[in-house]
Amino acid sequence: MACEDYFRIPDPVSRMAKLHEGLKDLTIRFLHLDPPLQITNGTRRERRTNGRGYRYALTSWKKFMKAARIKVRDQVHYSFDENEQVLTVERVVPYVSRSN
Repeated sequence: MACEDYFRIPDPVSRMAKLHEGLKDLTIRFLHLDPPLQITNGTRRERRTNGRGYRYALTSWKKFMKAARIKVRDQVHYSFDENEQVLTVERVVPYVSRSN
């Protein structure tokens, strides 16, 4: 899910991308756009709130969100190609608020 302050990389993706060995740029493909778009984005490390280990997030997340046309709280469906080291955004489901 896209958040207000960051776009955190899911743990399985950060492991496959080997970000624990060193921060690097990730190539991101947006297949949900017409025409599809590909960008390169940096990564950053942040300490987990429990103090054990790290989590990883994209830098320049506002640029990423704008390029991908993702809004806060949208649900993002993705895949990660470990061989090519490419994160692919396949589908974005817009957030719909539920009224009481």
